[in-house]
Amino acid sequence: MSKQILSLEELFPVIDEVISSGGEFRLYPRGVSMLPILRQGIDSVVLVALDPVAENDMILYKRDNGQFVLHRVVKIKGDEYIMCGDNQTELEYGIRRQHLLARVAYFYRDSERVCSDNKEYQKYIKSLPKRRRWRKIKARLATIKNKLLGKKK
Repeated sequence: MSKQILSLEELFPVIDEVISSGGEFRLYPRGVSMLPILRQGIDSVVLVALDPVAENDMILYKRDNGQFVLHRVVKIKGDEYIMCGDNQTELEYGIRRQHLLARVAYFYRDSERVCSDNKEYQKYIKSLPKRRRWRKIKARLATIKNKLLGKKK
């Protein structure tokens, strides 16, 4: 059996139909923004309907430019969702409810199912703000070092 890779734009009508009818849709995300928790081509997520949406949930959403993104809810302020990938430092503002498409109910790390109540996963979630601050500091230090050494980015 051959694997066929479809764009999320092509696949989303099927995803929407499955989750709208109360089902689950397993997806293998691409990219590095959710490292180290989700590794491209290895780990997968199970998408379900949005309700409820809470801080720290992983959400599939669509930006105004049409790009599909799987990031984590950092904060909910009124009707705005502040999002960020686990492997990123900059928060994304301006995400509204109409941008949100699906919520990750659980994920598979290799072949192990990981739910939100998993103790190791909970420790990981608690470490995210500190990890994000540390990555920001490291990036700033690298910029300063490059300026001092006369390297251009």
